[in-house]
Amino acid sequence: MGDGRPAGFTLVELLAVIAIIALLVAILVPTTASVRVTAKRAKTRVQFGQWAGAMEQFRQEYGYYPAIDGGSGGKVVPELFAGALTGLTLDGSAPASASHLAGNARQLRFYNIGESELDATRTELADAFGNTDMAVIYDRNGDGMIGPADGEVVAVQGGGGGSPSVPASDDLNLSTGVRAGVIFYSAGNGATQSDLVFSWK
Repeated sequence: MGDGRPAGFTLVELLAVIAIIALLVAILVPTTASVRVTAKRAKTRVQFGQWAGAMEQFRQEYGYYPAIDGGSGGKVVPELFAGALTGLTLDGSAPASASHLAGNARQLRFYNIGESELDATRTELADAFGNTDMAVIYDRNGDGMIGPADGEVVAVQGGGGGSPSVPASDDLNLSTGVRAGVIFYSAGNGATQSDLVFSWK
C-alpha cells in the first residue's frame, strides 16, 4: 500500500537526472564536433587527391602541368582550374577566352567539379570546410620532386577568418623536396596552424 503521496520524482532525484544529462552532453558534444572535423579533413584530402590526379592526366596529355595558379605561384585560381581541368567555366559554360583554358587547347575534360566543391555563390572552388583560399605547387622543372625551384609556400586563409596559416618546415620542407608532381593545401578548420590539410599527408 502507498503512503498517500502521489508517485513522482523528488527534487533531489530530478536534479540528479539533470546533472547526469548535462554530463553526457558535455562528453558527447565535443566528440561529435571532433568527428565532424575529422570527416571534413578526410573529405578534403580525397578532394585534393582527385585534383592532383586530374593535373597528372593533363600533364600526360600535354606534357606539362597547367598553370592553375595563373603562373604567379601559390593560390588556385578557380577560373583557370575549371578551364584547364574541365574545358569549361565553373558554371559549365564555354570559357570566355583561350587564356581561361590554361593550356587545355582541345578543351578535354580531366575532371568533373561537383556541387560540394563550389561555394554558395558558385563562383569559387571550396574544400569540405568551405575554404576558398587554397594553394597549389606543381613540379615545374620535371624532376619528379617539388622543391624550391617549383614555387613558394604561401599562406592560406581559413573561411572563418583568423590569421592566415603557412605550412611549417615539418609539414613541407621544400629544401629537401616532396616526391610528388602536384600538391595542394588549405587552412582546414582554420583555428590553428595544425589545422592545415595537405594532399600528401
